[in-house]
Amino acid sequence: MIRYMTWQDVKLATLQKMFASKGQTIQIDSSNEEYIYSMPQACNEALQLLSTAGKFIIEPVQIVVSPLPNLIMESTAKKTYSFVDDTLTFKVKGAKSFYFKANGNLEVHIYVGENEYTASATGEDDGSIDIPIIIDTKRFDAFKGLIENPNNEDVTITFTSEYPANIKNIALYSASFANGKEVQPFEDYIHYYMPDIAEDFYQLATGEIYYEGEGEPRYIAAQNYYQEADKTLVLERSMPGTYTVYYKKYPTAITSETEDEYELVLDPEVSALIPLYMASQLYKDDDNAIATVYRNEFEVAFERLTQFAEVPKKEEFISESGWC
Repeated sequence: MIRYMTWQDVKLATLQKMFASKGQTIQIDSSNEEYIYSMPQACNEALQLLSTAGKFIIEPVQIVVSPLPNLIMESTAKKTYSFVDDTLTFKVKGAKSFYFKANGNLEVHIYVGENEYTASATGEDDGSIDIPIIIDTKRFDAFKGLIENPNNEDVTITFTSEYPANIKNIALYSASFANGKEVQPFEDYIHYYMPDIAEDFYQLATGEIYYEGEGEPRYIAAQNYYQEADKTLVLERSMPGTYTVYYKKYPTAITSETEDEYELVLDPEVSALIPLYMASQLYKDDDNAIATVYRNEFEVAFERLTQFAEVPKKEEFISESGWC
């Protein structure tokens, strides 16, 4: 079982390197209190260096792709409709939520039974909008929201414009959601902004996404995914299942309130370098020569951590051409 270094261990090791500690305990006095008060910032600098360019902290998170059926026929819903001075109408039974993308200048009305529905919905930026929806945008923006329909009546949604407008990815769902923001997008490719899923997200771990579905093989290294703009993961709607996504995470910051017993959950070869870096930063004004030695030792060890270590793994593949 790995014994992780505690914050107390890190502080003590740092003071020992600066010849500012007696024995195995920390006694704060005028000779070391300035060092101790400066330690959280120096430690956080070391943690950021080690976890974003050295040996990464890897964490898994699971994402479930479970697309809801669209009450509008999918071949109809996926079309891009371009129209001028016209009205598009879609009618289904029992809808309780909606989603669509639009650009141009147009109005969107929703009817439950014979009555026009008025309420608030959620725009792409999560801001509140009113139904009927008045749209004036030059880009394709997403609009989504809830429809109160306790009696499962017919729901009609109409798009009207006197000017050039475009509509696509129209969905009416029989499912309700906790709020309008949670309404599922109707997209062939679903975008997940990873910091919204994992607050400590730094980067995706290369090639470390695994798919578990109902078909065979049930568990396999995922191939059908994309990464956009560093922090956005894109999965296919047509591949429902559970995705285990391994990502590189930012370390938990050390503060003046951090308890001495707090464990730095890092591999031993990583945590051992933190006192070196901290001493090199804190001891510069007292003995720059020794501080430089510590920094050089840190850099040599840091360089070794950045070297790629190959991790064995089992992978499977299926020949689409049927040669095996």
